[in-house]
Amino acid sequence: MRERRVLDALADDNYMWSLREPELVAMKLRKMQRGPYEWLRGTAPLFWRDLMEPGVARYETSFGDPLSSRVLLVGDPHCENIGTFRAADGEQLVDWNDFDATGYGPFTGDVRRLGAGLSIVAALGGDEAFASELVAAALTAYADEIAAASPVVVGVGVHEYFDDELEKARERGETLYAIDEVAPVMAGERVLALGDLEPVADDGLLEDRLLEVDRAVADMLDRAVAQWDPRARVKLRARRIGSGVASYPAWRFNVVLEGPTDSPDDDRMIELKETREGTINRGVPQREAAEWGSPAIRAVDTQRRLQARPDADALLGSAQVGGLVLKIRDREAFQRGVDAEDLVELVEDDRPQLLAIATTYGRLLARAHGRARTADDLLGAAVIAPLLAGRTDEWVTELSAAIADDTALIIADHASMADRDLAAEVMP
Repeated sequence: MRERRVLDALADDNYMWSLREPELVAMKLRKMQRGPYEWLRGTAPLFWRDLMEPGVARYETSFGDPLSSRVLLVGDPHCENIGTFRAADGEQLVDWNDFDATGYGPFTGDVRRLGAGLSIVAALGGDEAFASELVAAALTAYADEIAAASPVVVGVGVHEYFDDELEKARERGETLYAIDEVAPVMAGERVLALGDLEPVADDGLLEDRLLEVDRAVADMLDRAVAQWDPRARVKLRARRIGSGVASYPAWRFNVVLEGPTDSPDDDRMIELKETREGTINRGVPQREAAEWGSPAIRAVDTQRRLQARPDADALLGSAQVGGLVLKIRDREAFQRGVDAEDLVELVEDDRPQLLAIATTYGRLLARAHGRARTADDLLGAAVIAPLLAGRTDEWVTELSAAIADDTALIIADHASMADRDLAAEVMP
């Protein structure tokens, strides 16, 4: 029964991509099978389906009511969906960086998704018992931050681990690392580094491949860039394959733009990424069709509302060409994501630091929920804070138990699917 539910959810989630590029969907499914964390990353729709289905016990909570079920969600706030940014004025900060699954729903669902990610990190580090400490740290920080309603910004000097990430991002961004990797300068001109930027994995997955685009795709990209910024001058275009898990088969394009001068030293690079509808939370009224004109507009709008600074990515935007909707973002190395493997190593090497990271995650999620307007145009903090007031211990106890159940189910699902030919069972 459970296996059928999992397979059906995977089939629904990947149906359109399977028709377009079945080989990439097969790679996505193999990537999900690599481990419990990859499985977590690839199954957000299944998580929300399990959580929200009416009459299912996992939906029940004493920390919810109709108003709190209409909070603007990050949608998939797991550990690797945090990253570095450089805002328009040069300030560096750490914030949520994936808004593909945003929408309105119960804030407890986002919190549980975060807790499951932390728990799997602990399990991969060889200490499942430590998961309860990480989860309690994040939950306590969430409750404290909602009560404080402070506009927390995680920048330089807030945390040792994030300071290291911000410094790497600064160094790589200032040296044009990202653009030079894709389009190095040869004889004074930029040329695309076509082919595999990383070797193909032993299991056949493309880890990072750059492909030349044909004339029709180039024209489509030029029109999309013109929508985003009519002043932009396109220099080079390429398709990039290998990023993400849930969005592995999505179309991603790197576009090199001419800078203020003809010199390659001031060129810029943006990413145009195919964006689909967000997670649909069953039983909760949805306003997506009326509020957002496209999935990319939704992702851009919610990123600006949920991040500490609406200009954290100064190049953020969207475009639509025919039926293809694209989110556009800065692709320079000032933006880099957290690697779960780094956190797994901390389980053994530096637990106090990992606990501090979990605390930061809890604060960032509370700030995102608290500062954004709900579907009813109320401040998120005004809706959530009364539910948590004076109940921190109860909050930690109830949500910790729910997160433990969520984590066990994710790990069990992965174990049951790890050695199967999912492509044969899922794809039409």
